[in-house]
Amino acid sequence: MMHDCCHSGNDHAPWCGRDASEGRLLGLFFDPPMAIARVGRSKEPMPAYTWVVDENPHRGVQTMIQPAPTLVPVSEHANGHHPWRLTVEHPDHITFKDHKGRVKPVAPFFELWARVQFKTGEVVAFPVTEPLLKTFGASLQTLEFTVTAANRKAEARTGHAECAAIARKVFKADHYKPHHLDAISPHTEDQTPLVRPDAPLPLGKVVTFLPNHDNWSCQTRLDQIRLRFTPGKGDAFGPPEAVQAVASPLQPGDFEPAMPEYGRIHKMTRPENRILSSDTPWLGYAFDADNKPKWPTPMDSYDGARVGNARSWGLIDDTCDLLIEARLAARGHLHQAKARAFAGPPDFAPDKRPMYSITDELEDRELPPAELDFDKTPTQMLDLFRRIFETASLMNLDQRRAWALGGNASILGAQDKDDPDWDGDMSPHVGPKSMRRADAPYADLTPDYTPGQGDTRVPVSGEDDRLPYTMVVQQVHARMADSPVLRAYMARKPGRVRELVRPPFASIKELPRRPDMTKPARVPVGKHADAPIPPTLIDGEPLRYRDPRNQKDQTYDMRMPPFMRHSMGVPLTITRRQYDLLMAWLDKLETDPAWRADPVREDHA
Repeated sequence: MMHDCCHSGNDHAPWCGRDASEGRLLGLFFDPPMAIARVGRSKEPMPAYTWVVDENPHRGVQTMIQPAPTLVPVSEHANGHHPWRLTVEHPDHITFKDHKGRVKPVAPFFELWARVQFKTGEVVAFPVTEPLLKTFGASLQTLEFTVTAANRKAEARTGHAECAAIARKVFKADHYKPHHLDAISPHTEDQTPLVRPDAPLPLGKVVTFLPNHDNWSCQTRLDQIRLRFTPGKGDAFGPPEAVQAVASPLQPGDFEPAMPEYGRIHKMTRPENRILSSDTPWLGYAFDADNKPKWPTPMDSYDGARVGNARSWGLIDDTCDLLIEARLAARGHLHQAKARAFAGPPDFAPDKRPMYSITDELEDRELPPAELDFDKTPTQMLDLFRRIFETASLMNLDQRRAWALGGNASILGAQDKDDPDWDGDMSPHVGPKSMRRADAPYADLTPDYTPGQGDTRVPVSGEDDRLPYTMVVQQVHARMADSPVLRAYMARKPGRVRELVRPPFASIKELPRRPDMTKPARVPVGKHADAPIPPTLIDGEPLRYRDPRNQKDQTYDMRMPPFMRHSMGVPLTITRRQYDLLMAWLDKLETDPAWRADPVREDHA
């Protein structure tokens, strides 16, 4: 994990042994430019670790955590207070909680680098250190940092700036004490701030470090200028009214009319955290007030959304977005660099890899379509399906299926969400027949593996099969984590894979002008002359990308990943880039014998 690793990001350290004074300073940049922080109550931050693939004959293929060299602050004083210098430690094991059972926060480092151009035109990245600054006529005093942290969740709901919480710190590079990010709400004279100046919202802290000239190498410069962001504890804050509330007993996404009493009574905030103002638009906010739904979705993501009148209790937490800016005045020029961090909750399963990461999202947004490569593509696809297996192994498919089918009924206006025939002859099914025998050709193994379920929305659990659907998905995907099995299946049943993988949404230019009236873009499969006709997907229509304006494309079905929700409240897919590469790979496996050959067996032959 990059957040605490001491590795500088340059394996071969091209700057090592070079004289920066022979070049000119082009600019600055942070490494990493973006990082994820995670809240935790422990005073001990998480050490660094990496993911490794373990192919154990007894345990099968699985991801495991491996400790990595970690940057550790060491105080200059016996009392352990600032300032600190950094050293490198090599942990022999990883724990996610301290000895008191408190979750360790993930606190990322941000290294400052300089781009230096030489007379040959070569541009080399140098770590920014005090000697490097002096080389270009600057100093720690002329290097300034501005850190802005903000929690705008309530503002995003209400549309009122006085419901945001913002902290801003400006300091010089040699100001080594911790800078606490205590946020308040911006407001004018006639507005009540959600977070008052006398009771700020603690969003964490940032700190810089004294240079350590004793221990460094070309891979790890301990005298390099670094900032570290330590996020908040993961607390909830609210107004004085936010003491106790009723928790809905329903599944996420399910709703009932207001009732006098139901659900479990729970404490919403600690007494010391009831510091927010009451007289703000956030207390009493309702997503569907006046029958005018508001953004962002999903709607049920605030405390109070799914109980009674669905009004907010006015709570916010101490997660935030962070912007770090560096400004350096050197020889009459101003150089700037920026980095971002996002503070979120602790990782649900840190020893498992997600189906796709932020890196995949950024590549999907910024890079051109991935190109087929005889050597690289099979490895990329194997890694994708291994990550899909790891994601599937964490999912309670029984709960997700029941929740999703109930939501479909609400979207499409079904009278009875448990009626097995309410979705008629839709294909794939979006009601209780989903994943059952009638859901052919999509449902294949699941009906045989779950013979006692019938066409029900809520699974019928028994003593030996409490989570019948969940067990099936793990059994099916475990096999796809093996390279020869995956290649053989893809080559033997490319049409089935095309049917089972849910297409992503089309790009703007591919969308029809009028949804449901003109046809959207086709999925690029079956391009070769000897390839079979592409399969059909929905109601006899050709395989296609989805249209977010189409109501049917917003419903959940058993296509992969089954019944999983995107952060915007729509069915989840793999990224467009991953999907297109998978389709192109299937096409090759279907038409080119060289691509179908198993390289391991060929080597043995």
